[in-house]
Amino acid sequence: MGFRKSAETESAPLLLVASLTKTGLTEANALATAGIDAGVVGVKGLSAKSLGQLIEAMGDVPIGLSLESTEKDVIAKSIDLGYDFVLFGLKTPFEAVRRKEGLGRVLKIEASLEPGLARAVNGLPLSLDAVLVAGDEATITIERLLIYQRFAELLDKPLLAALTSMITADELNGLFEAGVNGLVLPEGLSAEAVADLKKAVGGLSRTAKRKIRAAALLPRLGGEIETGVEEEEEEDI
Repeated sequence: MGFRKSAETESAPLLLVASLTKTGLTEANALATAGIDAGVVGVKGLSAKSLGQLIEAMGDVPIGLSLESTEKDVIAKSIDLGYDFVLFGLKTPFEAVRRKEGLGRVLKIEASLEPGLARAVNGLPLSLDAVLVAGDEATITIERLLIYQRFAELLDKPLLAALTSMITADELNGLFEAGVNGLVLPEGLSAEAVADLKKAVGGLSRTAKRKIRAAALLPRLGGEIETGVEEEEEEDI
């Protein structure tokens, strides 16, 4: 899985998405330099001018919008500003997120979603690049890992997990082995913290063992989407 910027860029074992709602341009640029794979802004979005400045600060790092509105006109105006992808929930009007060509789409679901509905996501008549499991727990519990593992088994899309606080190396390994393909990081992380986490992620393919069911996804600027191939990673002996 990888939100790759070019065909030559090696796919990371687990992708990092920064929350940029309260992030200034200088901090956003620092996050991009630290190696963040994508950024997402909050439900109110940005003005066209502010989005343009953020795109310039982030370089070729994809930028997405987290949608909460259920009004088609509001959604359409926000999307048309130039975001690379959108995060949206089950109550979002189908037509509103289907209409634009080349737009990346990430479906947000609750951890309590019934397994039958989760499986039905695979057949949704809408091109999805990933599924994000929402959550507000400050600690990665055994129950939470089991939830991620369940969705990883039910879905044929890459799985993202939302974090509310920084995680430890053991928690990172646990999430990876449970089938999580990417993390939406909490607001306010420093570039140094992201760089450290990126370094820890870089070691996952050498220390963890799991079967990767789906390849990664996220549009590059310009609307293109790249995916990897399915593969199985073995623990070094």
